[in-house]
Amino acid sequence: MTQNFIGFRTLIEREYYRFARLSKQTIAPPIITTALYIFIFGFSLGSRIKEVGGFPYIVFMLPGLAAMGVINNAYANTSTSLFMARMDRSIENILAAPLSPFQVVFAFVLGGILRGALIGILTLAVSKIFIPLPFYHFGYLLLVLLMSSLLFSCLGIISALWSESWDQIATFTNFVISPFIYLGGVFYSIHMLPPLWQKVSLLNPIFYLVDALRWATLGKGDVPFAISISFISTLALLSLALCAYLFRRGYKLLS
Repeated sequence: MTQNFIGFRTLIEREYYRFARLSKQTIAPPIITTALYIFIFGFSLGSRIKEVGGFPYIVFMLPGLAAMGVINNAYANTSTSLFMARMDRSIENILAAPLSPFQVVFAFVLGGILRGALIGILTLAVSKIFIPLPFYHFGYLLLVLLMSSLLFSCLGIISALWSESWDQIATFTNFVISPFIYLGGVFYSIHMLPPLWQKVSLLNPIFYLVDALRWATLGKGDVPFAISISFISTLALLSLALCAYLFRRGYKLLS
């Protein structure tokens, strides 16, 4: 077993234990939030909305809620881990290890993928206890969770490299990710919007993520699945390449 592989595996294990040992803060809250959404929109307010896209409102909304959990958790895992490593300078120990820049980036990214995909799967699994979700294309569902987690894990790394304070990390979350999520079709179909806003929605990357997960779960989306998954995968791979490039250059890593 080479030193490279041992270091790579150790870094992955560190990223996993970071969120696993704090499960009450990292895993339980999004599950509880989804249960509250089911109660409020499924059994209370949702009864006043008959159907959206041919499905009961809570069924239509649940894939979007799972996507929201994937995005937030994948991003939070890598952004906080890397930024903290920059602030306490422990990143210097990681960079001194016999690992390539891509191995370091990929270890951080795998931590984000594990957390994001786990939240997505648990959200849908818990939802199925209360609501009959069909899971039409389970293999594609896992693919969407994987590529979505990869994309936002990489964006978390880019944000952690760019930021100089915790306030800037939160700024990206509050003023970029959250508005795009709520305007990305989590709670509605874009066919309910006026024609102009339908076209504007197509410029929102998160719309394709939500729509792909909805198609994989319910068998029906607003745009063809091939377009959505191609768009997400392209963005994810480009983001991964950018992260590897920034690490190779030592962007804001080397003082």
